[in-house]
Amino acid sequence: MRKILCPTDFSGTSAKAVEYAVYVAQHAGAHLTLIHVVHLPIVDTSETALVASELLGEQTRDAAEKLKAMVMHLEQKYGANRDGGFTCDYLLKEALLTDVTEQLTAQEGYDLVVMGTTGCDNTVEELLIGSNTEAVIEEVKCPVLSIPRTAPEPKLERIVYASDYSREDRNALKEVVELGSFFSAKIDVVHVVKDGREADGEDAENFWNELRELFPNVPLSVQEVSNKHRDEGLRQFYKEVGGDVLAIVRKEKGFLRSLFTQSLAERMTYQAQVPLLVLHGYKK
Repeated sequence: MRKILCPTDFSGTSAKAVEYAVYVAQHAGAHLTLIHVVHLPIVDTSETALVASELLGEQTRDAAEKLKAMVMHLEQKYGANRDGGFTCDYLLKEALLTDVTEQLTAQEGYDLVVMGTTGCDNTVEELLIGSNTEAVIEEVKCPVLSIPRTAPEPKLERIVYASDYSREDRNALKEVVELGSFFSAKIDVVHVVKDGREADGEDAENFWNELRELFPNVPLSVQEVSNKHRDEGLRQFYKEVGGDVLAIVRKEKGFLRSLFTQSLAERMTYQAQVPLLVLHGYKK
């Protein structure tokens, strides 16, 4: 892992994401870029365009000062750009967050995005942060580590990976193993079997044998749990083993829409409680 991108809007939620981004950068010896985006609102007259332009200028200057202060803080507290084991800078863009993150991850070599997300709070700030996170996850082609405001202090010593024994799992687990290697993390691969159905014994055995060959020296285990709801089974297992991050594969565009809906949030509430690592199962 070489470069980490961390969007910030200077809120408490994004501040928690910065903590995790720093934690990963320190252990991976990576370069961390903080990014803030501003964009000009749609206007219909020359007068409103002038006002909007002046407002944008003020926002840009204010954001630049805040970004500089954040980098200085990371230098003083964590030794960024000094002897802290990682480097840090910032970017300020006039664009949409989804557009600029997609461009940077595709063209500038950023291989992890760390950003804040929220649960079902109703404030405008919280709703905007949640929708931005969903949009970024849907568009970028690298892993996204989504951090809720209520997340504990950064730790990645135990990663729980949600598996359905698919081909995508093999590719996604390579990224999980790479991330986990920086923390000597234990990786629990968990498959939820619905209540009343037979356990996938043969599939599990074949899958486990393949993982042993792929990752011979990795502290990795495969578990099956029984629950009529996949999300509830994952949540229970995650809590029982003391997970630090839940990893899940994004198999296609749109799949995360169900993850971020109100109804599932009421049952699962991962985005409000649990750091979530969203991966792509296909080979890049």
